[in-house]
Amino acid sequence: MSRRRTSFSTALTYAAGLLFLAIFVGPILWFIALAVRPAETAFTMPPQIIFEPNLDAFRHILVDPGTNAPQLVNSLIVAIGAVLLNLPFSVPAAYALSRFKLRGKKNIMLWYLGLLMAPPVAFLIPYFILITRIGLQGSYFSMILVLQTLTIPFSVWLMKSFIDEVPVELEEAARVDGARWYTIMLRITLPIVRPGIIVTSMFAFVFAWNNAAFPLVLSSRSTATLPIGTLGYFATSGVTWNYIAAAAVLAMIPPMIIFLVFDRYVVRGLTFGSVKG
Repeated sequence: MSRRRTSFSTALTYAAGLLFLAIFVGPILWFIALAVRPAETAFTMPPQIIFEPNLDAFRHILVDPGTNAPQLVNSLIVAIGAVLLNLPFSVPAAYALSRFKLRGKKNIMLWYLGLLMAPPVAFLIPYFILITRIGLQGSYFSMILVLQTLTIPFSVWLMKSFIDEVPVELEEAARVDGARWYTIMLRITLPIVRPGIIVTSMFAFVFAWNNAAFPLVLSSRSTATLPIGTLGYFATSGVTWNYIAAAAVLAMIPPMIIFLVFDRYVVRGLTFGSVKG
């Protein structure tokens, strides 16, 4: 009887796993199939499962006319720039909030959380007016700068949790030897939390890479990012789903490569500590 129950629970676990896998992986596989199948077979009823794949959609977005190729480069510039600008601000802030006795520390963390939870569209008009007034409209720097509204709060929360896990005794021993706080931070704490820094950078990259709200109003034709280019295929004359699917698959590749290359840091970083208030 116990064996039957064990077999039934095992089968139920596998079935639930397959169901969740189909829910999360199914749309991705469907989009990949949509990108490589003939456009006229996209929505045939009943669905045409067997088809001859082709790369016409990818050739259209990358080669001829290749509209999305420069937008892919623009997205890389903006996302990498957002990460490089994010770290020098978020890491010292997280260290200060973790180690120093600051007045109103909890309110500061709640303010960061409020920025993170606020919808990006709430900032669009003020940022557009500000960026236009200072003459940065249509530049890479304007998008990189504005994206800090999202990347810095998240990075501070995540980095603080990693720094909280570092034993304070290590820093106190260095302080007894005469080391200043910035020397302790740079030479003791940050090397220990290096996996956390890498994980934080990866998530900041994804935040900046996927954001379409800020580039929508701040970019120009020459600096438009890949999400903005994907929106161009929603036209009044019709929706070209194969091009949208190809652009979406293309947009998934850089984050996937980053997470596959640094997967060991993801495991070490996410198990280093948990987010705390």
